[in-house]
Amino acid sequence: MTSCCIAQLSFSFYRHHPIRADFSGGQISSDAGLLPLRAFDQRYGLTHDLAERLCDPREEERVRHSVLSLFRQRLYQIVAGYEDANDADRLRHDPVFQILADQPLVRLWDHKPTLSRWENSPAPRDLLNLQDALLDWFVNICGEQVRKRGEILLDVDSTDDPTHGQQQLSFFNGGYDQHMYHPLLIFERHTGCLLAARLRPGRVVSHARIIPCCYASFRDSRKSFPKLASNCALTLVSPRHCCMSSASFSASSTPSA
Repeated sequence: MTSCCIAQLSFSFYRHHPIRADFSGGQISSDAGLLPLRAFDQRYGLTHDLAERLCDPREEERVRHSVLSLFRQRLYQIVAGYEDANDADRLRHDPVFQILADQPLVRLWDHKPTLSRWENSPAPRDLLNLQDALLDWFVNICGEQVRKRGEILLDVDSTDDPTHGQQQLSFFNGGYDQHMYHPLLIFERHTGCLLAARLRPGRVVSHARIIPCCYASFRDSRKSFPKLASNCALTLVSPRHCCMSSASFSASSTPSA
C-alpha cells in the first residue's frame, strides 16, 4: 500500500510573514544560543588551552572521549544552567551539545558516571594551572588596553554558592542564612576579566585569604607587563563587606597574613 505524505504546508492568510508547517522532524535543541559562545571560544582557543593544562591519567587505549571533549561537555553544560552532572544523561542526545564538544552527531556524549569520575580527578597542581590560564587570557585579549591605560584595577568580591546535600566543605553561613560555598573572585575592573577564583568553605568570613590571593594576582601581573612594572599603578578595590578599603600595591609590596 502506497502512502502519500506532504513534507511541508504553506499558509497565505497571514500577510505579515510567510508561514510554513514542516513535518520532517529532525534533531531539535533549545540551547542554540550557546553557538556564538562556542565561536568565541574557538577564536581565542579558550577551552583548548584549559584542556592542555590538565593531566590525563587514563590508559590511552581505553579512552573514548578526549579531555578536551569532556571539558567542553561539562563547561557548556554549566553555562547553559545544567549544573548537575546527572543532566549529562539527557543532554548527550542534544545535537547542539554534541556540536559544542566537536563530536559527530551520531556519536553520543559521555554519561554521568564517566563525567563525575573525570571532574573529580584533577590534582591540586592542575587547578593552579587552570587559574594561571585566567591571567594568560587577560594578557592576550586585553593586554593592549592595559598598556594604553597604564593602570590595573583589581576588583575583589566574595559571593555565595548555595549547596544542597552533603557536599564537602559546604557549611552554614549565618550572614547568608544558608548552607553554601563562599568563593572569592578577583576581576580587573576596567576590562571585566576574571583574574583569579578561589573556592572557600561556606563558613569563612568574606575577607578570608584576600591579601595572599590579591598579591598573587599582583605579582603575576607585574611579570606579564614588565615594561609597566615601574610606572603602572595597580589598585585594589574591595566592597564594604570584605572589611577592607581601597589600597594600592607598589613594586615592593609583600603579602601579609
